[in-house]
Amino acid sequence: MWWLVLAVRLCLCDPLITSKHEDDLKNVDNTTGYNIASVLLREAINTSADPCEDFFEFSCGNWIATHPIPSHETEYTQSTNVSYKVHDKMREIFESKEVFGSKSMNALKAMYNRCMDKVELNRVGAKALLDSIRGYGVWPILDGDDKWNKESYDLTALLIQVFEIRCVDVFIKISVSPDERNVSRRLIQRRCVIIHYSEGNVLNFGAAGDD
Repeated sequence: MWWLVLAVRLCLCDPLITSKHEDDLKNVDNTTGYNIASVLLREAINTSADPCEDFFEFSCGNWIATHPIPSHETEYTQSTNVSYKVHDKMREIFESKEVFGSKSMNALKAMYNRCMDKVELNRVGAKALLDSIRGYGVWPILDGDDKWNKESYDLTALLIQVFEIRCVDVFIKISVSPDERNVSRRLIQRRCVIIHYSEGNVLNFGAAGDD
């Protein structure tokens, strides 16, 4: 049950509650966020269901009934719903005629309009994509086997180029994240990308139910 998992995590984390946090907790039911969250939770509940018989239907039944999963999605959650609303708002902003005082916003609008310019995209075609692929060297699928030269192929140089251009981690991924035991600190984490990929994907490939 989700509430049991949450309770265990809270107990294990042993959060530090300050006097300010205690004051915030006392007044939390008066905040806008609390009121919005309570409305969303109430709207998801199916009060006609008996929680002792079917707790899932009781807690989520109305949400499922009023939010059918779209044909192009495998699930539809509150996060999905919020994402759609954010995307719609972003599209509204990007397609508006308004000129913003922010240089970054105007640059984003220009980039969006370039990406959505179907006339220009059809004129250019796949040239930009093919040029990008050829920028990594000769690919027999595009250029034919006769142009492939095994002796001039440099895997190290290619991997460096992939990282510099595409920011794709090769072999080892370095990242910075909060220390779960002391959130005032930051940790430099190192992870073997290939092993991680193998465990998460390759070992499960072909399992029962996979297409």
